[in-house]
Amino acid sequence: MDLVERESVLQSLRAQLDGAAVNGRVALVTGEAGIGKTSVLRAFAGARPQDTVWWGACDALQTPHPLAPLLDIARARRPRFAAALDGPRAALFEAVLDELRLAAEPVLVVVEDAHWADDATLDWLKHLGRRIEGTRALLAISYRDDEVTATHPLRRVLGELPPSARTLIQVPRLTPAAVETLARRAGRRADGWHAATRGNAFFVTEVLRDASDPRPAVPASVQDVVLARFARLPAGAQALLQAVSVVPGRAERVLIDRVAAPALADVEAALGSGLLLAEGEYFAFRHELGRVAVETALSAPAAQALHARVLAALTECAAAPARLVHHALRARNTVALSRWAPIAAREAAARSAHREAAAHWRAALENAQPADDAERREWLAASAFEHSLIGRHDIGTEARCELERLARDRGDLLEAANQISLRMVHLVSVLRFDEATRLNRAAIALIEHLDPGPVHAYVWLQEAWLRWSDRDAEAGVAWAQRALAVAQPLDDRWLTLSIQSMLGSALLFVRYEEGAALMQQVQAEQRAAGMVQAAALTLGRLGVGSLELMQLADAERASGESLSLSVAHEFDNHADACRAWLSRTALLRGRWIETAELAAAVLESPGVCEYSRMLTLVTLARLRTRRGDPGAQAALDEALALAGEQNMLGCSAPLRAARAEVALARGDAAAAAAEVAAALPLAAARRHPWLLGDLAYHGWRAGSLAAAPPGCAEPFALEIAGRWREAAEAWQALDCPYERARALAAADDAGALLEALAIFDRLGARPAAEALRERLRRAGVPGVPGAARGARASTRERPFGLTARELQVLQLLCEGLRNAEIAARVHRSVRTVDHHLAAVFAKLGVDSRVGAIQAAQRAGIVAQSGQSAASI
Repeated sequence: MDLVERESVLQSLRAQLDGAAVNGRVALVTGEAGIGKTSVLRAFAGARPQDTVWWGACDALQTPHPLAPLLDIARARRPRFAAALDGPRAALFEAVLDELRLAAEPVLVVVEDAHWADDATLDWLKHLGRRIEGTRALLAISYRDDEVTATHPLRRVLGELPPSARTLIQVPRLTPAAVETLARRAGRRADGWHAATRGNAFFVTEVLRDASDPRPAVPASVQDVVLARFARLPAGAQALLQAVSVVPGRAERVLIDRVAAPALADVEAALGSGLLLAEGEYFAFRHELGRVAVETALSAPAAQALHARVLAALTECAAAPARLVHHALRARNTVALSRWAPIAAREAAARSAHREAAAHWRAALENAQPADDAERREWLAASAFEHSLIGRHDIGTEARCELERLARDRGDLLEAANQISLRMVHLVSVLRFDEATRLNRAAIALIEHLDPGPVHAYVWLQEAWLRWSDRDAEAGVAWAQRALAVAQPLDDRWLTLSIQSMLGSALLFVRYEEGAALMQQVQAEQRAAGMVQAAALTLGRLGVGSLELMQLADAERASGESLSLSVAHEFDNHADACRAWLSRTALLRGRWIETAELAAAVLESPGVCEYSRMLTLVTLARLRTRRGDPGAQAALDEALALAGEQNMLGCSAPLRAARAEVALARGDAAAAAAEVAAALPLAAARRHPWLLGDLAYHGWRAGSLAAAPPGCAEPFALEIAGRWREAAEAWQALDCPYERARALAAADDAGALLEALAIFDRLGARPAAEALRERLRRAGVPGVPGAARGARASTRERPFGLTARELQVLQLLCEGLRNAEIAARVHRSVRTVDHHLAAVFAKLGVDSRVGAIQAAQRAGIVAQSGQSAASI
């Protein structure tokens, strides 16, 4: 069938390829199944010299084969990077990138059906996509947008591609006129066909290929169309199609010869039906929907028998383990699955395809038979590890519980304790701190009577981490020193450096300079030893510790460096935590636009853990309160729901202080006092001067505290004592402009009050500025400036101080899109779009969608027609 109504899509692709001749580009080619994405890309690629086209596809295997698109490209084009396919993944990715950078002509790199991509392929797409502008390549990624939900693994990759290099190309459904044109070309009438097919190009094409006479009414299902044509074929052709249908993607002709031994006439009949294509040495269905239609029509015994024959043939030709697992599962071949699933899992893990590795281990544990108890323990441990990496802690915990039980049954208390402690690790990240504490103490009790060894060192390290998380610094130091004494003679560098890192983290809260120096030394040694992730964690803890102790310059350097390492090496969850800490640092230092943008990046992250999300919501709520934006209480209610009943000081104290600040902003002193009371005793017990000071200040303002408690940080204590001038100087020395203005606002000196007003206006702290301006006017102070107008210098490039994302969301709102549609367009969750719109409404000074559209039109952000007047 000729392409119809696809010229605009082809034109967009041509424009992207022309642009890629200067700076590389990414084209996201999306649409529902059967809409014609592959047809458009093949037509576009067909007009290019073949040596400038790299084509790879992701297959619908039970568990995908790692890096399948790169393997396709290597087979078809014999590129130089093929030599690196079996080496380290980082070297392979760099080899691909180097080859694209050195290409004499712009290269079209097509990755088809990315919704089926494995983890390693997703990592490669992210690696290449982030660096694409340094090449002369167009990376065209096709996927079914109706299957890529907010939690789909591909969604995060798409969101992290550089917006300047990324273009979304939607392949639309055919219009009634297009369907009529295609029908006319086929010599048929088109009555009712558009309604029946809904303009889906594959459905339309299948209907037009139906040559039966008299032709039945247009079926409602594509399966009806495919199977009607299938039923008219001779038995040999049907057997051929059934054999091909159980092989996702493409089936080698030599494979099908072994499985079905089709006669030439049957091959010709199958090809003539339009269902099957011959592509070099492969057979393939013309569309995946056709393959699925034939496969699902097979009876269970017939399908099992076909998979068994395919498995036997693939085993003989040493096919990829992932393919063998796919067919072994469907053939219910326990022996083959026991052999190949562990191999496939290890191969996937080696390529960092952790979703696929986890799936293979789960298939082995549920359907295969290990050789003995030792092998079963090996499978369980590997499954627990891989599932923890992909966030499926429920499955990982189940495996570790089984390993603990098995260890106890054979009297191995060290291994039982190790498994208990490993179960604890993920609990802190999901804010189940109290449960984590109980677990690790149970592990300690289990082995305390045994001679100390590596397990003791690890379990004690975990206890030091828990004590540090609760800001029980002295206990953290003691547990770390105890672990270090056992670890140092073991010649285990990873364990020793990890313990030293934790020792430094705890020392920060006892002797800051000593702790910081130790952590800098440790992270340098970790980097030199290639322990990059461990170095990022060390720097991250240095960043958050320095932040809490108000060493803001140190905090920003350490968290920024940790973020850079995490982004470069794609430690996404830790990158979210770094952004959460940096957002809080930016709030304190008065860079509020940066605060909002960092917070948005965390909240938009599909895989963000509860810890990072909660801390970010706390920062965002304080920012909204100080700017007078709506949504502060909603953010804090969500944060409280995430925190639950746990009482980890590093989380509970900032949360309660923020809730007290918001309560005071709405005039509810009793609620503020209750929030302070919920965390103040623990902060005092832990002798944390700054968390204690933050809570005490808000308790004093609420009337529940008359004086600063012992150990309160000096700037807060000075404010509580009414020594506003000294407090303002202390806050200035710390580079905290809002807090400085807050202290100055307590003065009885007109000059100090006017200085405070200027700071509030500069920051955009509207509620504090308005209250102080009214107070000055009532006092008759001359020369009180009016309310600040216009955006600050840092945001003049965008109207109303909108961030880039807020401006984009506003423009889409003006196009008439609902929140869910905006979320799909910007690849973010609906909840994130809700947050953005709340901020937009506040900045525009409106309370409705209509008001936002009218304000945008008045400001020239969009034309009166509602179409975007600017692009991002």
